[in-house]
Amino acid sequence: MIQTYSLRIMEDIMNRIIAIAIATSASVLAIGQASAQDQPFSGARVGVEGGWSRLGGGDHRGSDGFTYGASLGYDVASGPVRFGPEVKVSDSTQKHCRLHPVGGPTARICQRSDRDLYVGLRLGYVASPQLLVFGLGGYTNARFSDRYRDLTVGPVRNLDVARDIGGFRLGGGAEYAVTSQIYLTGAYQYSGWKHKAWRRHVHQNQVLAGVGYRF
Repeated sequence: MIQTYSLRIMEDIMNRIIAIAIATSASVLAIGQASAQDQPFSGARVGVEGGWSRLGGGDHRGSDGFTYGASLGYDVASGPVRFGPEVKVSDSTQKHCRLHPVGGPTARICQRSDRDLYVGLRLGYVASPQLLVFGLGGYTNARFSDRYRDLTVGPVRNLDVARDIGGFRLGGGAEYAVTSQIYLTGAYQYSGWKHKAWRRHVHQNQVLAGVGYRF
């Protein structure tokens, strides 16, 4: 009898502990959600983007293309200011082909812009509960490929050369919150690279639009 009574007391205590734990977890979750709502444009985010891109300078004559990629970032809130790291991976359809001045009459060289890896910082200002304006800057490592093709003499001669070159990127844009988690972005980016094989700096202008998700 005493043992049964003790078991009932233990069950009651365990039920109370479970109820308290559930209530505490719900309260913490509600506080976290309220905090996120009080601090828009903060926390981790992922997104995809695409748009127009133009490459020029050096031996690369002006060529237009479509660029596309993904981004990952984290924004820290300090009053109306937002700042944090950002990582981007992108690729491009840019390609420019022309006759090669040294080869034969059928010799051609095609220059293209390939994958691009970017690491930088983003600094923004909350203009309204749904609008963030920002600037960005950082390091970019881009791959540039040259393909030489000559049909003049004997078998086809192909020569592929790829260079991974480090440079810088600056830009700015805006982010619009469709909901507390879904957002749209628009941005302009300028990138520059220099290599000893080029006579001048190579630069790139990009106008991008994207969509993302905040955690």
